[in-house]
Amino acid sequence: MLQKIRMLLMFAFVIQPHLSAKFCMRRYVNGKWITKGDCGGPERMSSIQKELQLRAADEKKKKKRIADKKWTVFQRIKYGNVDFFRGWDDYVNGFGDRDGDFWLGLEALNRLTKEGNTELKVKMISKRGIYSVAKYSNFAIGPGSDNYRLHVSGFSGNVTYDALYYNDNEQFSTKDADHDDAHSQNCANRQGGGWWYGGCASFLNGNFNKTYPMGIWWGSQHLRFSEMKFRKRL
Repeated sequence: MLQKIRMLLMFAFVIQPHLSAKFCMRRYVNGKWITKGDCGGPERMSSIQKELQLRAADEKKKKKRIADKKWTVFQRIKYGNVDFFRGWDDYVNGFGDRDGDFWLGLEALNRLTKEGNTELKVKMISKRGIYSVAKYSNFAIGPGSDNYRLHVSGFSGNVTYDALYYNDNEQFSTKDADHDDAHSQNCANRQGGGWWYGGCASFLNGNFNKTYPMGIWWGSQHLRFSEMKFRKRL
């Protein structure tokens, strides 16, 4: 579609009101528009360009809407009305309201990401109202036999801190199933939610009304909103 629009920008035929057609060719060469034939003056070409630019913008928006629909949200904390301080079985099977605060479930995450070629996006809003996005080009969750180990890499986004760097290759832990690296304590019990703990550091499954060590945190950012979603790489 965009290629067709570019072609229309280079070759335009202006149809006059009395059904007579006047040839108009306009090309963009070395930073300048070169016109051949009768293009009806600069006002006419300006209207044509605006129309084509609008079409290109609409096409871009359409592609973005299609791409957005392909994301699968698997974690969200927005209202703070769902308890994330839960045991292993709840985290395996999922809980909460898909339209509000919820967790999809580790078994579903493994089934949907185990083949790879999956990317991750994390959206967050801090207590100060700062909106941030972290993206990862590679994301997968291992099987239950390996305690749903996290595999994540390829960080980018407008947040400067790669908080999941310390969670990569970690098994999932809950208050009743301790698989973290902090041998002296259960991080899920200390922080108030299940997570892939690489030590008791950043985590998103908590209660945003709580303060450290509980709450939801991305590095040193105390959050009031988090959403995690994945899709097959385009």
